[in-house]
Amino acid sequence: MKILMIHYSEVTSPGGVHKTVVEMAKNLSKMGHEVTVLQGNPKGLSHEETYEGFHIIRVKSRVADHLYGFSPEIYSYLKKHFKELNPDVIHVHGYHTLFSPEVSYLIKRINPEVPIVFSPHFGVFSRSSFAGKHLWGMYNRSLGKSIIETSDVIVTASKFESDNLMKLFKVDEKSVKVIPHGVDFISTDKVKEKNGRINLLYVGYLLELKGIQWIIEALHELVYRRKVKASLSIVGEGPYEAELKKLAETLDVSQFIQWEGFVPSSQSERLREIYRSSDVLLLLSQSENYGIVVSEALASKTPVIVTKRTALNEFLNEPGCFGVNYPPNPEEVADLVLEIHEDGVEVGPLTQKIQMWDEIVKKYEEEYMILVSPNELE
Repeated sequence: MKILMIHYSEVTSPGGVHKTVVEMAKNLSKMGHEVTVLQGNPKGLSHEETYEGFHIIRVKSRVADHLYGFSPEIYSYLKKHFKELNPDVIHVHGYHTLFSPEVSYLIKRINPEVPIVFSPHFGVFSRSSFAGKHLWGMYNRSLGKSIIETSDVIVTASKFESDNLMKLFKVDEKSVKVIPHGVDFISTDKVKEKNGRINLLYVGYLLELKGIQWIIEALHELVYRRKVKASLSIVGEGPYEAELKKLAETLDVSQFIQWEGFVPSSQSERLREIYRSSDVLLLLSQSENYGIVVSEALASKTPVIVTKRTALNEFLNEPGCFGVNYPPNPEEVADLVLEIHEDGVEVGPLTQKIQMWDEIVKKYEEEYMILVSPNELE
């Protein structure tokens, strides 16, 4: 098949959505499909490149960054090159910019016969700007509704995400498929040895809604109230970093925190080692539509603490994953960390929710084949 994937942001950047697009495109290419990712070019990178076995086309826009992703240039590009791309199926990723509804609308005008699969990556608390918060309802009723209606199949990563879509847009349950994100490594190692220190871990963007502040407060509890040796590695970057460092200084725990920054995808083994060498990963988010770092930690046999909210609830059936209420009480988080560490909690056996990317991508391929050649599958 010739598969065209659409995404506004730079797919080679860190982040769960970007990783999903890359892993899908990479694995589909390995399976013999011709995959092209058509995206915006917010970083001003090369117009075209081959990356991990698939083709990336970047279309630079002069106004997209100021108009929530709306790009006259992508409109012109598709009108000129759609016949050349000639996709059998199109998979549009992302809901929170104007890029996706613009592209979906245009494609249906150019060739209404080409099936469109849509993955919203739908986060209900992800709008931080004034305009984002106040125009959200209007967007849902107009352009958001439009892209849902032009999609032949909608794929979500969690039941939480699909339930929100069906509630908001009255989508028929038959049109929504739940396919979890994958992992690129599942450890077969035995139980980890402890070295006397509790190594805490956070991986992801540094945003207030991610709850890293609660982890830092729990670290303070462990070090100064429980009198245990503990450290925290923060792997990621983001606009909340300065506030977090200020909090760490106020609580006098800066010396116990390692700020790693994002690990480049080219250093995947280093990230695996960070997971493996940690005792507990914490994701105390206000909201997640999936939580890919939870899967990755559990696949590395690292216990996890999450908030009992949104899609994170769906991991609580995994042996080795534990929940706390939101907003988290740092004292309770510290107690749970100690309990996990002292009891020698083992992770696994994992459920079918956590599978390798090559297995997950086969599920997407099946959905594509149903749309492209429905009669052959009867």
